[in-house]
Order: sequence, then structure tokens, then C-alpha cells
Amino acid sequence: MSEHKAVVWFGDDPQPNTFFFRSPFRSWAFVVNTILLVAVCLGSALMLWNYSEGFKSFPSWVLLLLLLNVVYPYWFALKRHARINERYRSGKIVEQPVETPLNDLLEVADNSMNEGLRNSITSFGVFLLAIFFWKMQHLK
Repeated sequence: MSEHKAVVWFGDDPQPNTFFFRSPFRSWAFVVNTILLVAVCLGSALMLWNYSEGFKSFPSWVLLLLLLNVVYPYWFALKRHARINERYRSGKIVEQPVETPLNDLLEVADNSMNEGLRNSITSFGVFLLAIFFWKMQHLK
């Protein structure tokens, strides 16, 4: 009766990478990046709408930075995902077991793409907040 059973909280059961073989919106990392993208775009739009009169040349360079640092990387990530997904659908790439080199490459590509998106979007959001607080202090 006093038998102790081991409880496994975090299973060490690695799964093959399937990010590129299905919709990117089924990945929690890509969904987080999408939410961050929407938040930064809405924040930029609100700042431009509410505070553009206090900024002399604010809208043009902030929009350019928004497009180059946030929107373009997100769009390009969708294009890269679609390119690899098309190869999967045509049969040129198949799902790989966990310990294969192709699965490792897909895992690296998945992590690089999602972390790069998250870093660029978050950096731009922090940059936008810094501009907002700096300008609000000078507008008083």
C-alpha cells in the first residue's frame, strides 16, 4: 500500500517539427507573433492619429520603420512558410523522425523565424513606447 509511483511532470518525449507542414496559425509561437504585430500596428495607428500634430516629421519615418521592421518581416515569414509547405505538399519533403538532420534543420528554421519575428516586433514596440514617453514629456 505504501508504494511510491514516479510522476512525470514534463515528459521527455520529443516530437518531430511540424510547423512547416500545417498552417502557421496552428503554432502558438506564430499566434503570439501575430498578436504582437496587431498590437504594435494598432499602437502605431493610435499614436499617429492622436499625437501627430505634436510631431513635426513623425508619421513618415515611423510608418517607414513600421513597414521595414514589423510588417515586412512578418509577410516574408509567411512567404517562407508557404514555400516550405508547398515542398511538403508536393512530396519533396516528408515528416521526419525526431533525430534526423532534416528535422533538426526544420526545427532551427522554425525557431529562427519565430524568434526573429518576436524580437523585431517587440523591439519596435519598445522603441515606439520610448518615443511616446519622450514626446509626451516634451509636450507638457
